[in-house]
Amino acid sequence: MLLAAGLGTRLRPLTDLRPKPIVPVANRPLAGFAMEHLARSGVHSIVANTHPQPELVESTLQAVCPRGVDLRFSREIDLLGTAGGLRKARALFDNTQSPVIVMNGDTLFAPDLERAYAAHVGRGAVATMILRPTSEPERFGAIGIDQNDWVRSLLGAPGDERALRSLMFTGVQILSADAFSAMPESGCVIRSAYRHWVDTGAPVLGFIDASPWADLGTVADYHRLNLELASGSFTWPGVEPRDGCILPAALEPSASIRRSVIGAEVEIAPGVSLDRCVVWSGTHVTRSATGAILTPQHRIELS
Repeated sequence: MLLAAGLGTRLRPLTDLRPKPIVPVANRPLAGFAMEHLARSGVHSIVANTHPQPELVESTLQAVCPRGVDLRFSREIDLLGTAGGLRKARALFDNTQSPVIVMNGDTLFAPDLERAYAAHVGRGAVATMILRPTSEPERFGAIGIDQNDWVRSLLGAPGDERALRSLMFTGVQILSADAFSAMPESGCVIRSAYRHWVDTGAPVLGFIDASPWADLGTVADYHRLNLELASGSFTWPGVEPRDGCILPAALEPSASIRRSVIGAEVEIAPGVSLDRCVVWSGTHVTRSATGAILTPQHRIELS
């Protein structure tokens, strides 16, 4: 299950042009990164929920769907939240009796899903949360686990003395078939289903994976991640920067284009230089820029 129905309000004005799952990152639709990792992990069927501009999101994701993967869509007329979205989409799953891997469509994260899935099944968990170490767990809604990796507290509550380690939830989770009986018709899966499971002692497993993780919560986050992919400081299979840039094949890095991500069909006027810029496809650039996001409708200066 790919969660791709969010509004992306913190990413405005970019999401005024395209819904968050299909904003371009390294010249790829954002949610395509999660689909690629699911396919590499052996997943052959993905259900994605959609809400804003569903036709555009669905056609864009279908175009980049990995070969051999069956992609289906669960449209939400009203935004249902993570729990409601999962409940509605369940009817589209190939096998409603098998565990379901759930990934957010707005993060770049490549955890070891095969090991996590095996741990989930082997330990009989109703749900498995993939967690990461962080120096600021409270900032991300601290998840407390005991010495055997069972989740004992959510968002810092309850104050369970068995919770010996506090980590962040990456948004990636594995749900057993029985988990869906706890899903409300709308609302947050953490504050509804997980809250119920942890408070009643149901087996919720914490699987720790320290793989690099990036969330595109804000425009600044978006700009930074694009440049990290261009520099190679954040790597992803198939993303191949050239001299610190990600460019269309016809464009070469030069003194006038440095440390930038340039989309296809971008027209750059003579004499214009770009440094640390993200330029969307179809943009006509008439002025030099440093530390900016340029779209056909916007010029967002960040530094």
